[in-house]
Amino acid sequence: MVQCSQEILITLGDLILPYTTEIACHNTASHVLELLIIRVIGLIYKSPDSVTRLLELAEGIFRKLCLNVKELIDNPHGSYTLRLSLQVLVGNLVEDEKKTKKRWSIGREQFFRISDPQNIHPTLRRILNKFTKRLVKEDISGLVYKPQGAPLVTVLLQLLGKTCSKYFEKLKSEISSLLGESESDYKEVDKYGPLPKMALDPQGSYVLQALLKVASKSEMEDMFTRYYESTLIPLSLHPIANYTVQSLIEHCPSSAVAQGICQKLFPLFEDLLAETATGVVISVINCARRFAVTSDISKILLQSFHIPEDQITFTFRCIMSLTTYDILMEKIEHSKKPTQSGKPRRDRFEGTLHGSLLAQGLFKLGEISLLEDGMCTLSEDHIVYLCNDKHASHAIQAFLSSLNIAGNVKHRFISTTLPVVDKLVTNPQGSHVFESLWDAADLELKSRLAQGLLMKEQVLKDNTYGAIIWKKCNLKSFKMGQKGWEASEKRKKRDLQEFRELINDENDSVSNLVVKKRKVKKLKAAS
Repeated sequence: MVQCSQEILITLGDLILPYTTEIACHNTASHVLELLIIRVIGLIYKSPDSVTRLLELAEGIFRKLCLNVKELIDNPHGSYTLRLSLQVLVGNLVEDEKKTKKRWSIGREQFFRISDPQNIHPTLRRILNKFTKRLVKEDISGLVYKPQGAPLVTVLLQLLGKTCSKYFEKLKSEISSLLGESESDYKEVDKYGPLPKMALDPQGSYVLQALLKVASKSEMEDMFTRYYESTLIPLSLHPIANYTVQSLIEHCPSSAVAQGICQKLFPLFEDLLAETATGVVISVINCARRFAVTSDISKILLQSFHIPEDQITFTFRCIMSLTTYDILMEKIEHSKKPTQSGKPRRDRFEGTLHGSLLAQGLFKLGEISLLEDGMCTLSEDHIVYLCNDKHASHAIQAFLSSLNIAGNVKHRFISTTLPVVDKLVTNPQGSHVFESLWDAADLELKSRLAQGLLMKEQVLKDNTYGAIIWKKCNLKSFKMGQKGWEASEKRKKRDLQEFRELINDENDSVSNLVVKKRKVKKLKAAS
């Protein structure tokens, strides 16, 4: 259908039109309808002056969808067709043949970028207004708690702000009113009292996160005061509601709100980590830095893990294993005892998923003071384990790729890995860590890394991951002559630096343009 002419699309559309609802609700036939909508709207955007018949077809399809909205929403395939149709109406189809061929595997939402509301075709705008009006008439309170309805409401929130402010404000108001509904059926109700039902529900929480992203500053402050200020602690500890707290913190509207959040949640770090709400902890730390809330993050983290100030080198191990200092010490003492067979135990700590996520968040924020000594004094056995572990390896990569960590700190860690790099490059996770090591290393460290790998040349070439590293690091050139290899590496570094400067310049120009537009808007409002 990707290469179909207008005539074929119209013929196919005329055949499908009488059965639009039935096809939209079918598990496989719905894909045909969705692709037809994509192609029809895409051609209208592409050639707006010669598409009269396509516009009639589009109006017919959307008329059918409007007539049977309730039936479509209750069906998982029909609900998806509605969401995709909305996205197509307000976005331009990305003409990328490679993506089109992999359409079902990469996710259909990646096809559209929201266009300027002024660029929407007049007929499509009329269709969009009718379609949106019909959808907003539905019982929003019923949709929010449905598995098929919640994603549709989320898409409406994302799109209406740029296309139809009237319905957008109405939708936000209806969703906000649902926050007043309370839920008393949870285990700690006696301690905290009723909580907002919407935040505790899996589908409602999903919609609430979308609402917090598009709410205005005054709306955010109002929601915090009315629904979150008194219930922030239990919501942060709840396995579902804590995601809405993360969204609230990430889009914190003012320093006063940030101050209130930090004061309530800083003493709660240990409980949050015990409930594996690491996202809330990272969001609070980031919020404190963004609004310059006075706090000693290092001290709070040490207290959360019960780490004495003279044992700071164990912080990294405590965080990665997500255990307190006392428990970690017990494990270390246990590892010193021989097994029943008399063999020595290995001093190894577990790299947990949530510990890795916490470490990644700290590294991205540049919070390295507590972790540097612990990372750079790890044993060879620990380094190999962490770099090859499916969870811990991501934390190591985050450390090496963080823009907020100084190069000399990274170089210190890379130096400790030199004796064991050959044990990393042939491992699926370890090979990715080695790529990060290579990218973060200076020329001298790269030379030492290359020398270590050259001793295992045949092992690398016989291994899938090792062969990739051999090619990426240009080790063949290094083997033939170090001077030529050094010149090549210097050239790569220079090109990369120029590329980064170019990107930064473009970002600066975009930022300046946004600032200028805001100033012009304020001047117009003042006049």
